Amino acid sequence: MEYFTKMIGDKGAKATFYLQTPNAEIDSTRKYPVVVIVPGGAYFWTSWREMEPVALDFLGKGFSCVVMEYATEGRDFYTKNFDPTKEVVSAFPNPLIDLAKTIALLRQNAATWALDAAKVNLVGFSAGGNLIGQLGVYWDTDWLEELVGKSKTLYAPNSLCIAYGATLMAKQPLLKGFEQLDHATLGVDKSQKRADLANVLDKINEKTPPTFIWHTTKDAIVPVKTALKLGLNLEENGVPYEMHIYQNGPHGLSLADQRTDGSAKYAKSSAQVATWTKLYCNWLAENGLAF
Repeated sequence: MEYFTKMIGDKGAKATFYLQTPNAEIDSTRKYPVVVIVPGGAYFWTSWREMEPVALDFLGKGFSCVVMEYATEGRDFYTKNFDPTKEVVSAFPNPLIDLAKTIALLRQNAATWALDAAKVNLVGFSAGGNLIGQLGVYWDTDWLEELVGKSKTLYAPNSLCIAYGATLMAKQPLLKGFEQLDHATLGVDKSQKRADLANVLDKINEKTPPTFIWHTTKDAIVPVKTALKLGLNLEENGVPYEMHIYQNGPHGLSLADQRTDGSAKYAKSSAQVATWTKLYCNWLAENGLAF
């Protein structure tokens, strides 16, 4: 395995690579499918629980993995030093640009890093689900191509996995108590126009890549009805998808076992929800996006 980190863009984003290395005992010419993991954290910060443990899980399943940490101001800014006049590095579309650049970097180095450039799969948790959703609906736009400065074919995702993803995130009355969320997502300019761009639930189109969705009915942060509406929008646009709605479990389950659970009495562990990784890998294989 190769392990290294690269800075992305000029805002402080970084990507950490966990790459399979071909071996002659198996196949010295093998090209590995990729899982790009994008954590949540409300654009305030990036959650470790949704980064390295997830990467190591999928690495063990045979994928090369990349953890993409979009730039944020960090927890202390929002809990101790909040300044609503400060333009934040997490403001749309900065994370989107850096995610696109990360995927372009993967494809540009696919031969060197033994990657299958046609099997670049994105997994996004919570706010990370919002971010990969943005790429899923905007990758083919000219305005994003201009901002990224690279051909859109280099950063087009082959699939999305939206895990309790906040496809509706900015200016959402249901998210009461998260007033600073708008600032983290939009920055100083909180116009409805910018909010509409950051929210992707109703932006699904025929060029959105195949999508795997999982959510729980008991999620008190991101309402399950957004996942159900996402599935309906994919259906109406003819986009292949699979959706799993688990009955129980709070927001932020990650792998849903003790590897990512530091809560009281392991409240973020669920044998039922933990099946999502197997279901997702089977779905990737069924769509020709694994080995």
